[in-house]
Amino acid sequence: RAPIFRYTVRYTIFDDGRIGVELEGKVRENAYWLPRLGFELDLPAGHDRFCYYGMGPGENYRDMCHHAWMGKFESTADAEYVPYVHPQEHGNHMAVKELSIGNLIFRGKDAFECAVSRYTALDLDRAKHTDELRSDGNVHIRIDYKMSGLGSGSCGPLVAEEYRLQEKDIDFAFSIHPAK
Repeated sequence: RAPIFRYTVRYTIFDDGRIGVELEGKVRENAYWLPRLGFELDLPAGHDRFCYYGMGPGENYRDMCHHAWMGKFESTADAEYVPYVHPQEHGNHMAVKELSIGNLIFRGKDAFECAVSRYTALDLDRAKHTDELRSDGNVHIRIDYKMSGLGSGSCGPLVAEEYRLQEKDIDFAFSIHPAK
């Protein structure tokens, strides 16, 4: 088996407490498109309220975003949850410039995508029905370079080609700042 994505991640810790994250990589030329590419971080319970400047207020994706507008929005992990019949990722927000949650502020070199959930991506993938979902008590933050569109693969065609994450050269950077 050949790796789909070869990458280097650089973490830089600054004197002011800021952490820089830089991801550079190359997706294998003959690889299929990626569903999403990014990082998942955990915060302890009690840090579920967040504020962001990006597309909102509802969840939005590359192929489902005409209802959203750019602005500053507040939400919670519980409010972001969408009880899809088959559990899946939810609450994505595109074109995010800044996300504040707990005592942290995330800022991208360029716009990024984010989601805040009570469930890990793995929890959502493993559950076949909503009653099988179990939260581990943490709040899970996804900071993504990009996410492919939704399509309707569960009941129709796959994600249209123009909404797929098909880039081969990835350059993504963001920073994590302590809130003041």
